[in-house]
Amino acid sequence: MDIKISARNLTMDADIRGYAEKKVNKLTRYLSNITAIHMELAEEKSKSRLPSYVAQVTLNINGFLLRGVQKDDNLKSAIDAVTDVMERLIDKYKKRYTVNKSKVHESIRTVKEESAAISEGQGPVVKRKSFIVKPMGIEQAIEQMEFLGHDFFLFANDEDNSVNVVYRRKDGDYGVIQPEIG
Repeated sequence: MDIKISARNLTMDADIRGYAEKKVNKLTRYLSNITAIHMELAEEKSKSRLPSYVAQVTLNINGFLLRGVQKDDNLKSAIDAVTDVMERLIDKYKKRYTVNKSKVHESIRTVKEESAAISEGQGPVVKRKSFIVKPMGIEQAIEQMEFLGHDFFLFANDEDNSVNVVYRRKDGDYGVIQPEIG
């Protein structure tokens, strides 16, 4: 299992790194097939005088991604809060996939490269992300989008091998965008 802990806009001392590693390793007790864990700690600038910290954890469970994000005025509190969120998400994941044992999880997608390739001042694109997608059904794409907490999800449709986008509508229903080259 690959465990990464990174910091953005803050310097991480050994105490914080050790605390974060302890909390992240605790998540492996709840689920044995976690292939990668990435925790990102960041300090956000705000109008108040108190610093605001963000802790984000992404679990890769054989290609199925779970993500939790929490903010707090205290970095350790943000880490505690995000691990609590991840414990609830793991519990939700386990309940959903032990009931539906027929659903097989192959690697849905693997991140190929994630970088801030374009620097400021060169245009409106500030982040570029590319990844390899594997075919899946619309229902599985909706589940992946829900577990990630996103409003949309790009996937390869297993019916026709085309790239589609599933999204959450304002009324709570879902929509699918199926582009055609014309």
